[in-house]
Amino acid sequence: MTIDPAIRRGSEVTLALASVRPVSDPQPGDRSPAPGALGLVQAFMNSRWDLGCPDLNRDQFETAESLARWLSARGLLEQGTSVTAAQRQRALDVRDGLQALAFVNNGAAVDLEPVARLNRALRGAALFVQLDPSTPPDFRADRRNFPAALALIGTVAALAQLEGRWSRLKACRGRHCGWAFYDHSRNQAGNWCAMATCGSRTKARQYRSRKGRSPASSA
Repeated sequence: MTIDPAIRRGSEVTLALASVRPVSDPQPGDRSPAPGALGLVQAFMNSRWDLGCPDLNRDQFETAESLARWLSARGLLEQGTSVTAAQRQRALDVRDGLQALAFVNNGAAVDLEPVARLNRALRGAALFVQLDPSTPPDFRADRRNFPAALALIGTVAALAQLEGRWSRLKACRGRHCGWAFYDHSRNQAGNWCAMATCGSRTKARQYRSRKGRSPASSA
């Protein structure tokens, strides 16, 4: 997911939701990514994992420098802008809170603590709304900086909730997974990022558990 930096106000490049353009990020099981701007939120949530090595918890926000590179690569931050340790923690709080909400979308009980941290991290949003008689409303920030980047990510998630698309963005139930996938199915019955991996492993564990509890096995 990248953002076209062409919108300018004077000599400064501004950040605008209308400039978000989808990019096809790799998805497990050849799933289609979340549509439109919601793909940016999905990529932000999945910055903790590496599909090439699913057993490795690789965090693209491991350092403030790596977080700055991630945001800059997607046009959310001006190239060369540094991120502080406190700002990195805010980004982690946003990511953890969004993941907690995505687990709720997949049937888990709500974990209120990360959601509270998410909302604290999003305070002081730097976006403002722009209205036009012939185009949809847009959300913009005067500068492409860290507060604006987090505000845009939070705004995309909020709009998805209002539009009814957020419930389709789910955190995989697979053990040690949690990959955020978009459930494109008509009945929204998806539970795993990919049936061939997490789904099959979960069903195999459930089968072995049932066999272990059967009367024949305990006789």
